[in-house]
Amino acid sequence: YGFALFRFFDIIKPWPIKWLDAKVHGGFGIMIDDVIAGIFGLIVVQLTAYLI
Repeated sequence: YGFALFRFFDIIKPWPIKWLDAKVHGGFGIMIDDVIAGIFGLIVVQLTAYLI
């Protein structure tokens, strides 16, 4: 579930991820958009667990 959410956010790239992907170049830019996508996935998993 969490990995699927990570991939979802990594593919669609919502606002801060798309902005970072465009502004930060090099290896750090490649990694930081993955980190933010993972944080988004974590937030959704935690909210789901809290509400259930």
